[in-house]
Amino acid sequence: MKRWIRIFIISVFAVAAVSLVVIQFYQTRRTFSINDNMFNVGVGNAMDEVIRQLGGDALQPSEQATVSFNYQELDSLIEEQLLVNGIDLHPDVGLYNGTERSFLYSSDPQHEQQLEESPYRYNFHPAGVVSNSQFFIILSFPSAQLFLQRNSNLFVYLSFFLVIIIAAMFIISLRAMANQRKLDQMKSEFINNMTHEIKTPLATIGLACEMLRDESISQDAASRQNFIGIINDENQRMRVLVETILQSAKMSNKNFRINPKEVDVHQIISKVSTSFTLPVANRGGQLTTDLQADPSVIVADELHLTNLVYNLIDNGIKYSTEAPDITVSTRTVNGMLELSVKDHGIGISKADQKHVFEKFYRVSTGNVHNVKGFGIGLNYVAQVVKLHHGHITLESEPGQGSTFIVTLPM
Repeated sequence: MKRWIRIFIISVFAVAAVSLVVIQFYQTRRTFSINDNMFNVGVGNAMDEVIRQLGGDALQPSEQATVSFNYQELDSLIEEQLLVNGIDLHPDVGLYNGTERSFLYSSDPQHEQQLEESPYRYNFHPAGVVSNSQFFIILSFPSAQLFLQRNSNLFVYLSFFLVIIIAAMFIISLRAMANQRKLDQMKSEFINNMTHEIKTPLATIGLACEMLRDESISQDAASRQNFIGIINDENQRMRVLVETILQSAKMSNKNFRINPKEVDVHQIISKVSTSFTLPVANRGGQLTTDLQADPSVIVADELHLTNLVYNLIDNGIKYSTEAPDITVSTRTVNGMLELSVKDHGIGISKADQKHVFEKFYRVSTGNVHNVKGFGIGLNYVAQVVKLHHGHITLESEPGQGSTFIVTLPM
């Protein structure tokens, strides 16, 4: 997907999401206002009926009659009428003498201040007779706001929840497309690298075969052995490359299992190091071993352990711009066998170190693309270490070389 298309899609979605939130906010305020009006109407209707019933037979036409008034019946009657009007709340109730500014009764004396400030105030005339004093029945709803919100918040929360889900799915989709694009690019690079990597030994083998057809060379035993050795080395190189690709693909299967047995790590290192002697010497470098682990026999898969050592040494040689200087060492640490491969190459930056064991990832060498590889070697190494219940660490600084340390259980 082109960059401008992605930007356009993101912009459209952002505008739509913001518009939806604004509309939802406006609609919420409007709904809240409507609920507030309906609440006030319901309370007013309930109190009209309460006062009507009280005016009939509850009090005598005397101010003193309020003293003997049955306030429990007043509370019950108010709650009953509120329920009839769809309000399931228990308000604080007070009977207030407006002339003397005092309460004749309050259901909760601690809330008299809230009652006095409450807007839900209704004139009350005992037995329908207007007295010299002004009496009010006052209601206070401590949770009225919550009641109003409760009626509208369900749909509000649901709407915002859906907006969040849509936004999350949109972001996930964008990331999935970006990852897919990155994966396609990495696979294309892998195929190109694999083609060039295999073409080189094939060309070398073809050239060596052509030289062997020359009678003057084929009759020279030393030259013949030299070209046969070249063919054998290139063939071995191709075998390891192909094996690494195949085994890496197999390891992606969760049901993959290794074939562990007792193997001598020092013998494997010596065998692999010998196969690199000529390539390192041709570049004027050196490959040294410092094998101190005792014992050196562990339970491991010989094939994968051999490929592990091969990949680490090959990686050190490839990323050495000058004559390669590789040191392979072993030692025993806390009952574990520690294998380290150290080079003095270009090193790896901190940013690259986070991804160096990912499949198809290749450390950047700037504008000079002279390092061959598939980008699966170190990923394969990490998978082999994991299958052997070990761990691998990397110590590196740009320009100072790299050291890969593999720790395996004895």
